[in-house]
Amino acid sequence: MRITDISRSRVASAMVRGYFHSFFSGQVDALYPGKKRIEPKEYKQLLVNNFDNLSTQFVSVLFPILIRLNYSDLEFVTEDMKRRHFSETTSAKILLRYACGSKELYTLVTAEYQKQIFSLLNGHLQSVEDYYVDCPALIDKDCVPVSLAIRSIVRVQMQAYALGITQAKTGVNGLHQATVYRLMIAGMMALLHESPVNFEEENLEMMFRKVSLNADNFENLMNEMNQAYEDLV
Repeated sequence: MRITDISRSRVASAMVRGYFHSFFSGQVDALYPGKKRIEPKEYKQLLVNNFDNLSTQFVSVLFPILIRLNYSDLEFVTEDMKRRHFSETTSAKILLRYACGSKELYTLVTAEYQKQIFSLLNGHLQSVEDYYVDCPALIDKDCVPVSLAIRSIVRVQMQAYALGITQAKTGVNGLHQATVYRLMIAGMMALLHESPVNFEEENLEMMFRKVSLNADNFENLMNEMNQAYEDLV
């Protein structure tokens, strides 16, 4: 299956979900190493522990990636931000609204953010089945290249996962390869599919190929994962 373009809204929606799954997976890896099942009360406590800084950290990760998703002229963005007097004291809300590029996308991103919070308040991360219930369509009149979409989801998830680990402040800094692979498969599933992908006896490479849909997407995913990992370490 060859999709060359994908809805901007779908990409942004998957990025928000991917951020939460990745950040809290980082928290879990640092605070509960080796634990197979996280209890609802533990997810709720993780949310409480991080709530004060959650929106600021969310925007710090998504801002540059949303800028690249929504603006083609980065020189214009730099000058425009200077003209608007953006600084280190500019609020996260204003930064997010600017990065989204439109009121409609900002509304979508903030609504998706609230859905992820609601899931955590109920003691779990949002399932992919729940995500598909009302996620944006794969294709609409406002689309971006799939290659850019893949880069965006990979960068958000890798950075959010690393941030979750460091914010746990346990002294653990290493990325768990198995978690990274799980997050990337889940992220691609949310990004490119309309229903959960079932795996039977596929090896890891075949699982990646299955969620990627075609060879070009698979190569893009592998390249972006490697680059994002190098940038982090």
